[in-house]
Amino acid sequence: MISTQETPTRDRVQAKSGSRTKVIGAGAAVFLALAAVGALPRVASYREAMAATNEAPVTHPVVSVIHATKGEPTSQLVLPGNIEPLYTANLYARVDGYLDRRNVDIGTKVRAGQVLAVISSPEIDQQLSQAKATLAQSQAALLQARAALEQAKANAELARLTRERDVPLGEQHAISQQIVDSAVQNHNARVADVSAANANIAAAEASVAANLANVARLQQMQNFERIVAPFDGVITQRNVERGDLVSASTQTKPLFSIAQSDTLRIYVDVPQSEAVNIRDGQKASIDVTERLGRDYTGTVIRNASALNDAARTMRTEVQVDNHDASLLPGMYAQVHFTLSQQHTSLIIPTSSLVIDHAGMHVVTVDAGQKVHFVPVTIGKDMGKEVEVLAGLNGSESLVASPGDLLSEGQHVELR
Repeated sequence: MISTQETPTRDRVQAKSGSRTKVIGAGAAVFLALAAVGALPRVASYREAMAATNEAPVTHPVVSVIHATKGEPTSQLVLPGNIEPLYTANLYARVDGYLDRRNVDIGTKVRAGQVLAVISSPEIDQQLSQAKATLAQSQAALLQARAALEQAKANAELARLTRERDVPLGEQHAISQQIVDSAVQNHNARVADVSAANANIAAAEASVAANLANVARLQQMQNFERIVAPFDGVITQRNVERGDLVSASTQTKPLFSIAQSDTLRIYVDVPQSEAVNIRDGQKASIDVTERLGRDYTGTVIRNASALNDAARTMRTEVQVDNHDASLLPGMYAQVHFTLSQQHTSLIIPTSSLVIDHAGMHVVTVDAGQKVHFVPVTIGKDMGKEVEVLAGLNGSESLVASPGDLLSEGQHVELR
């Protein structure tokens, strides 16, 4: 049974719930109205921007174009090199002794055969004197052997005559058989003496020859006491002074160094790309910083005719006349070769060359003002310019400085 007191309370609760629902609905309506009012200006701005974009003219990248130029029929090849003397020699002692006299110093110009220094070697001198005495003894012994031979021949001839006289007498029984036999044996003995004398002469002659050779050897050693210049040149190094002990077996430094500088040589390493253009007899211009304004002309004398496996270069020798001694061995020089081009090339600025993951290429602009990427093969790099060997025919319009935003087939405007 429901109490009559609960009925008013339930009615009041339901009345409050209905009021709350009405309030919430009214708030939502107000919020939506405010949101709609705030969005209207943004929608209008967007429509105006789209209209302006659609009505604006289309813009394209603006580029500058250039044209490749033809390369020269000749090219310049510049290579560094060190100036070296044509001949150099280090002079060492061949005998032991003391330096008795020194005639030259560094910078002295000498002639071939000129005495540079004299070494005093008493041991060699004494050995030579002894060898000469031994030679004289052997020569005297040879003379004795020859005299003995003559004596033996005379005795043999006397014995022959005696035998020829006694043998017929013995056959006639005019003398005893013992006398005949003695004459025959005596002749045979004298013939043997002649053979022995000949052998003694051969031995004496051999002894003389050996002693002559020994004397000649010691004379040559004595000649080594004189240090002489092997060729015309300039003394570039002197490491001894008068009174110094010199040894043929323990010396580590040369007594003198000499260089022939009337003609100088320069070795250069020609790269593989130009090695086939180098010929013997070819002329080259030589520049030396210390001789500015002075022209030197060298000549290619020889080349290795093969490339170095590591550097892919060919060693080439250039010789230059230096009779006025204006160039010094050891100077640094630049050798200029004028070479004929074996192929037609084009020259473009380095700025127009693009190198990326796709390789080396240039950007061209066709008649419709569209860009194209053209692969190229380059040759010599000349700093601000580069040689193009393949990929262009010379009539193309090249973008002077291609940007990273250009793409294949893109339309551009020309400046």
